[in-house]
Amino acid sequence: MRALLMLVVLAFLGWSGWWWVASGAARSGAEAALTRMQAQGWQAGHAGLSVAGYPNRIDLTLTDPHLATPDGRWGWRAAFAQVFALSYKPWHLIAAFAPEQQIETPAGPWRLAAARLQSSLVLVPGTALALDRFNLAGEALALDGALRGGAETLSLATRPAAGQALAHDIGLDLRGVTIDPRLLALLPPGLLPERAEVLRLDAVAGFAAPLDRAALEALPPLTDLTLRELRGEWGPIRLHLSGRLTPDAAGLAEGRLALRLEGAAQALDVAVAAGLIAPEARASWAQVLAALAPGGQPLDVPLRLSGGRIALGPLTLGPAPRLVW
Repeated sequence: MRALLMLVVLAFLGWSGWWWVASGAARSGAEAALTRMQAQGWQAGHAGLSVAGYPNRIDLTLTDPHLATPDGRWGWRAAFAQVFALSYKPWHLIAAFAPEQQIETPAGPWRLAAARLQSSLVLVPGTALALDRFNLAGEALALDGALRGGAETLSLATRPAAGQALAHDIGLDLRGVTIDPRLLALLPPGLLPERAEVLRLDAVAGFAAPLDRAALEALPPLTDLTLRELRGEWGPIRLHLSGRLTPDAAGLAEGRLALRLEGAAQALDVAVAAGLIAPEARASWAQVLAALAPGGQPLDVPLRLSGGRIALGPLTLGPAPRLVW
């Protein structure tokens, strides 16, 4: 019995010692990360840092954390942020965020509120700390800024793509998306509901290098982006895009996409209201849609991205998105 008691005491002392070492490493690691960012010109800090969770968890809490890029164009601040990990599995991190986030962007300040906003990050054990998978989940989100809107639920997830060493699957799912009331006010009354049912992305992103600890210094550029599905449903409007894109020499997307659009007439009204199409060009676009999808049939057309533009045959639809900065 005495021997058993001694083993229990030794195990307790050993585990307690391990927890104190691990908690100290978590604290010093967080402070070191902030110091590195500050050395690189970032504005990074907090009003307090504490570690709890004994005996099985490492719970790190930052009070009033704030980050801003060296040029000050992008920034983030919140009342608190928490990171949790099991003391015996430190490569799996879970983060919980405050109900409100303040975000600075080149378009001005934004406020993001959420009833729940949590993320999970799993790294590959080892010195490189390569990304294995990531998940972000939110409920009752509300965004207020240059754009106003929200969503009932948000789910964003990544994982390594099968058979592609430097690629990751990316899935995004937004349900019950609230449309900016300022846009709705520009549409004919009753044309579309106040909420879009779903916005979904299923894609594969290829990178020039692994997403590991070195990526914190310089994010590897995107080499290609395959859209298995980009789908949006808003009342009678049903949009579906698929195809493969690569960055051109200027970092702009080039390639081909297949577009299927139901409710093209309503989508044209939205494009005009949002300023994507000039009001004086509406009649011309209506004629094009009537020719491509007579009688309100679904529109099935290929889109070409080249030279920094998105084109439908000879018609330019707008600028191509940027894939590499």
